[in-house]
Amino acid sequence: MDMKYESDVIKKGNGEKISIMFPPLLRQTIIMSVVLLFAVLIISIVYQIYGPSILQRLDDNVGENLMKFARALEQNKNIEDAKRIYETATRSRFAGEFNRTYVFYRLGYLCWADQEFERSVEYLTQAVQSENHPQINAYEFLVDSLLRLGRQMEALPFVEQWLQKIQKREDLANAHYYLGRIYDLSKDPSKAEEAWNKGHKILPGSKASFELAFYYKKQGNCKKAVYYAEAVLKAGLLPTREPAIKKLISQCNSEK
Repeated sequence: MDMKYESDVIKKGNGEKISIMFPPLLRQTIIMSVVLLFAVLIISIVYQIYGPSILQRLDDNVGENLMKFARALEQNKNIEDAKRIYETATRSRFAGEFNRTYVFYRLGYLCWADQEFERSVEYLTQAVQSENHPQINAYEFLVDSLLRLGRQMEALPFVEQWLQKIQKREDLANAHYYLGRIYDLSKDPSKAEEAWNKGHKILPGSKASFELAFYYKKQGNCKKAVYYAEAVLKAGLLPTREPAIKKLISQCNSEK
């Protein structure tokens, strides 16, 4: 079978024209090679100008991307995988400090929920130790973890920090509840009573009110015990604790 050729014409030095025959496939290969060469040249120039900054931006966002992935896993109740990805994210770079502390907060919270209190303390401490972007919600779980580990005096400075940063009434009452628990576990009942009273005044019927009801019942002061117990029932903030409160009221009424 004969092969078709395309010809290019060039001139010799004496002016004589010479026709060079190229197979179509070879001609296309040459053209593609030239185009590819120019493309590589352009890409190289663009990379030299913009490449380092693009790669740096991608590197800085690794933490954020892992955070989003872990958050999706958490929302889908895939907790163990979420913890694993959050853990990887803690060793990655972040474009924003708030996102970095948020990762420590979520990982610490998941460990707290699984009663891994040593690990939760480790991560939640990182979540609050940022000068500009501490995770305020992490304080409650950090303090609770330390109390469950019997390390109440380590929890005290964190509660003091917490009290300085919070603004919501519910959170303020909650912080005073934990402050009271620290003093109660440290065998300082007068300071515990003082802290719980502050919490009750801020939000009647909160956990501080609950503690006061049992504190006064233990002291033999049923009048005050019933007062704070009824505040808990009236507020309806602690539905899971209402059976204990009703039992306390019944006991006090039977002692009259």
